[in-house]
Amino acid sequence: MRLVGSAAFKAVETSEPRLAGSIPVHLRQSWKLFLLAIVGFWLFSPATGAHADPAQPGNTRSVVQEVTPATTAIEVSIVGVDAFVKMKVQLGHSAEVIGYDEEPYLLIDEKGRVFENSWSPTVFINKTRYGSGGAVPTEYVSTDAPTWRQIASNSEAIWHDHRVHWMSPLKPAVINSDGLVQEWLIDMKVDGVTTAVEGSLYVEDAPGSWWWLLVVPAAAVALLLGNRLRKADLVVMSIAVTTLGILQFFSLPSVARDTPSLIALGVVGLLLALVAMALRGEEFVAAVSTASGIALVVAVGLHRNQVIHRFVPGMGDAWYVRIILPVALGIGAVAIWHGLNALLRVPQPVVRESNET
Repeated sequence: MRLVGSAAFKAVETSEPRLAGSIPVHLRQSWKLFLLAIVGFWLFSPATGAHADPAQPGNTRSVVQEVTPATTAIEVSIVGVDAFVKMKVQLGHSAEVIGYDEEPYLLIDEKGRVFENSWSPTVFINKTRYGSGGAVPTEYVSTDAPTWRQIASNSEAIWHDHRVHWMSPLKPAVINSDGLVQEWLIDMKVDGVTTAVEGSLYVEDAPGSWWWLLVVPAAAVALLLGNRLRKADLVVMSIAVTTLGILQFFSLPSVARDTPSLIALGVVGLLLALVAMALRGEEFVAAVSTASGIALVVAVGLHRNQVIHRFVPGMGDAWYVRIILPVALGIGAVAIWHGLNALLRVPQPVVRESNET
């Protein structure tokens, strides 16, 4: 077998030249199946992380209104929009949080040591946002003496508290024009004095739901699809996604953090885009650019809840999140389209048998 004459540079159904050893003819249309697989992964992949129960995007927010009686011994705030309560106690003071069954739940003493009543049913109920973390011991009695177990020594406690957030994934009904859902109360004892932390839970409308994941990326595709995608576009977009992931991750305490997949995928996309800028071979550049685009598309797929919900943990109502991620989706899709077309647009040379001896 050998290549005959000009047929060495001609492929089936085309006269365009192609060096030997390139993509086989039968892969010419495989990019369609590849794109279909990416879309399927993006639609059906889980949009949550692997940590026990991190703060997640949503449309409700909780606010601490006042502490009665007023005291400077403690600072109480909401972490992750409405997911966790955080309490900081000044050294030399003590505070005890009362659980759902009016039992001792958490204790921070004068030395800053943090204790958890391991016999408290609130410990089991608070393992997850919706209270499904574990079964309360059947032998528990509310009058049982607490069994204190030290869990920290930094004068600070952070916990899920079901009194401050809505206990259903369904949208709650509002009771006034401000979007108020409910008012809440957490009982404590601060330096032995009965203290109440009061607050309110509000709900707001979702920001256009899937509109952000359809119209904005479509606009990016329309602007870039007809032109040659610049590798610098991938670099800039990957930097934006990475920066967004860093801001989100480090704005939350460790217990409330999701897995840093947005950072990881943004960095992967950035490194691949930089490699594409450094390479010279057309096929290698196309392959690496495609991989960079895939990293961006997967990043948006895993974190799409940040786009279709009003509040992002650690960032609040961050409108720029609903710009960066959809644009990253559009640019990633265009990079995949251009890259695969560059790789597969021309089949390899035809090989013909010769009868010559």
